[in-house]
Amino acid sequence: MRGCFSVIPGGEKNTFLVILSVILAAYLGTVQADIAIEEVVVTAQKRSESLQDIPLAVTALTADMIETNRIDSIEDIAQLATSVNWQQGLTASNSTVSMRGFGTNAFGIGIESSVGIVQDGVVLSRQNEAFGDLFNLERVEVLRGPQGTLFGKNASAGVIHVITRDPSKELEGKADLYYGSFDEFVARGTVSGPLTKSGSIAGRVTGFYKTVDGNLDNAVDGSKLNGIDDSFGVRFKLAVDVSDKLDLMIIGDYSDTKTNCCGEAFRFLPADTNVFGIGGGGFSVNADAAGLEVGEESRDTSLDAPTFGNYSSWGISAQANYDLEWATLTSITSYREWVEATNADIDFSGIDVFQINGGSKDQNTFTQELRLTSSSEGPLQYVGGFFYYNNDTLQDFNRTFFNVLVHDLDSTIDTENYAFFGELSYKFGTGTRLSAGARWQEEKVDYTANAQRTGFSTAANPQIPTSFKDSDATLKFSIQQDFGENNMAYFTFSQGYKGLALDLTTGLRATTAVLFPISPEKVDSYEIGVKSDFFDSRLRLNIAAFLAKFNNFQAQAFDTTTLGFRILNAGKVRSKGIEVESQFAVTEELMLTVNATFQDIEIINLVDIGCFAGQTAAQGCDFSGARPVQNVEGATLPNAPSGKIYIGADYERAFGSYIGFANLNFTWQS
Repeated sequence: MRGCFSVIPGGEKNTFLVILSVILAAYLGTVQADIAIEEVVVTAQKRSESLQDIPLAVTALTADMIETNRIDSIEDIAQLATSVNWQQGLTASNSTVSMRGFGTNAFGIGIESSVGIVQDGVVLSRQNEAFGDLFNLERVEVLRGPQGTLFGKNASAGVIHVITRDPSKELEGKADLYYGSFDEFVARGTVSGPLTKSGSIAGRVTGFYKTVDGNLDNAVDGSKLNGIDDSFGVRFKLAVDVSDKLDLMIIGDYSDTKTNCCGEAFRFLPADTNVFGIGGGGFSVNADAAGLEVGEESRDTSLDAPTFGNYSSWGISAQANYDLEWATLTSITSYREWVEATNADIDFSGIDVFQINGGSKDQNTFTQELRLTSSSEGPLQYVGGFFYYNNDTLQDFNRTFFNVLVHDLDSTIDTENYAFFGELSYKFGTGTRLSAGARWQEEKVDYTANAQRTGFSTAANPQIPTSFKDSDATLKFSIQQDFGENNMAYFTFSQGYKGLALDLTTGLRATTAVLFPISPEKVDSYEIGVKSDFFDSRLRLNIAAFLAKFNNFQAQAFDTTTLGFRILNAGKVRSKGIEVESQFAVTEELMLTVNATFQDIEIINLVDIGCFAGQTAAQGCDFSGARPVQNVEGATLPNAPSGKIYIGADYERAFGSYIGFANLNFTWQS
């Protein structure tokens, strides 16, 4: 429907819309009038509320949408949620999720993402912990824009909250097998039910197994790259009704994944392309790629170094809810660990230049949240609490150049964060609701590092600080107005904060360490929106327009001096756009979905950005200073498409005791 409204030109537009509206109203009013889009309940404001009632842009993927669209990864979420984009890196740690054009794609353990990932109420320390298989989900909530008050911990661009299915009070089970392209094989199953006669204790056990061949042909040894050799995982949930007032949920999970990822195909190969711009014989990528397909459809690559990413993770959490009658007291305690071992061929060729570029990483995270949420259904609603976070990450990174060790970086980082937060709202009899929220947080960062390449060691340089602290307050304000029973409009101002960062990469040296820390990333966001249900809730239309201004944007830039990457504060970046989400229940069996995002990301002031390898003065490289730099003001950010559209049709029909369904969808982005 949205396409029809947007492409009709000039003088015929109004006449066409009137005719179309009359036909649509007549159809909806006479055919299957009892059909309605189901209400979606979300916890985006840390309380159960209807999606259509909250002054916040949220994409909610229900269990049915997740199943029919076969969403089993963060990458799949980006298909339906058009404000979300996924960028595959050489490893899980430098792959990234961005939202409304903003994300953090960087090497090293000293920087966190602008998009927070939350699983069953637990804040994950890094996005990489969520890049495995998502299975047996109840709902996924994509909170667009900064979530600096209720979530706060490094959610300057948004939050993705993954909610898994709870244990059931009756015995149930489910299993499925899936086979797809590139010999993808998936087996999944879940069993749930009561563990006591009274039903006061219930449990759920869920597991999965997955393998898939790579989609790239490696000319060096004939292997397939970018596949999953072996992946499996298990999760248990235990629900305990301790008393009429106290309930407890214990969750544990473990997963292990071995991949032959990641390589890149020869999509574009200009003449005279050399490894890292190094001229002379033996470094020509063109010669190495001779005979291979080059182009947009290429699946050919040439990598002679080991290419793999092996990851394992486990965690346990406990959530307790105590009913105080006038409010609910909630405690969420969690501990998680993530371990990885990776290697990549960073000369992207079969030339024997870099054989080792990788190492190991270990993340350990403890979190504790206490919050009080109002229980009353009256006009006054509130939520407030305390949050504590502690993460220890260790990294051992190695790189060889012509089989000689040139980089050996051992580093650790310890991040401790605690915060107080709260939001208060009041709804007047006129249908107007005012809301205000705030969060105060303090973060302390300690690090150690020893970089063999530069001879840098914090122990040998005691004058260089190795501990930093910062505190910040973020605010949120919104006003919303109901129009009738199923329509409302809102305005929301919100702030976001992403904490201190450190450039713990192979370019580390005393001259860069004295510049620590990289300042926090902050954002002011303005959003107006409309949420509406028409024709007895058969047509749902939600529209949001946003403007976000980032200061001290944390980015990674190439350094031509060291042939490596640096993390730095990159000045100011502005984002503005419009998002549309709609659903139309055509019949009881057929549902149409159209989602779209159109955005404009502009770099206002991005400083100290090195030129890319081989960049000339004619291509914008300035050689007049101490190091070559380029001016990218007015440009956009990487992985920030100006337009993205999702169109989907879901058809479901009962055949006796069986149900058949079909899904057809199309995604386009600029």
